[in-house]
Amino acid sequence: MHKYRLMINPYAIENWVNNMACQGWHLKKFTWIRFTFERGEAGSYIYRHDELERFGTHYEEDYLAFLESSGIEQVDRSGNFVFFRKASQEGPFELYTDKKTKIGSLSKKMALFFSLILLNLYFGISGLIGDFSHEMTNWIGFILHSLHLIVVILFSFPLYRLRRVRNRLKKELNIFSD
Repeated sequence: MHKYRLMINPYAIENWVNNMACQGWHLKKFTWIRFTFERGEAGSYIYRHDELERFGTHYEEDYLAFLESSGIEQVDRSGNFVFFRKASQEGPFELYTDKKTKIGSLSKKMALFFSLILLNLYFGISGLIGDFSHEMTNWIGFILHSLHLIVVILFSFPLYRLRRVRNRLKKELNIFSD
């Protein structure tokens, strides 16, 4: 079975993949938008994600070998985003608990969304102002520049969600570090 989800909040996607596993659908492959599941025993695996950009190639190979020796299987990789799974009868597992790394990763994603929002806001507003100065004779230009503003609105929602997740992690970090 193929499902399509945009991978913006990796923690929400991880929860979704684990919910699918509880229903008997196990992740087989994924890209940033397409997830392929195969039928299996419900709840037999627990899935976790990781982003391997924080490792160099030597450390990455050691990390992957360590996980494999711990009974953790790599499901698939798309870019630096990787899904792992472990049999649920072996109990829950965490790949890493470094909240600072998670916060840094979310901050990078937020910076990308914010940059795209600013870029589209600039093109949208400057195009509309230019169109107004020419008495709106170019309706196609008006529509195209309005699309930039629609992109601003659409990208604001994931930015807001990522900010909430990052703030929650920061709050947890402060609670546990006191």
